[in-house]
Amino acid sequence: MLGAVLVFPDSFTNIVTITFSALIVCECLNVFSEVHRINYKMVISSVVTLMVYFMSIALLRSYFDVSYIDWPFCLKVVAITVASWAPLHLAKKCYECYDPSEQ
Repeated sequence: MLGAVLVFPDSFTNIVTITFSALIVCECLNVFSEVHRINYKMVISSVVTLMVYFMSIALLRSYFDVSYIDWPFCLKVVAITVASWAPLHLAKKCYECYDPSEQ
């Protein structure tokens, strides 16, 4: 959140929309990057998560600025998501490469 406030000088409502969206995407990426085998329950739960996310944007209009959601918004969400998810994921992959499990 602090990074979004410093990097994107938008209104607070727009920053909340960006960071909440990045949080949802990052959590879905965390789930799928930690498992070894994807099953239908995981896919269904991710779809339900995204449905609840879109419903919350539609229902909580005082917290989310819907008119602000466009391509620059999507690029900002991707930037925040990559900045928060990719370093840990890459560190985990490097660790697995240099110190593989004995399975």
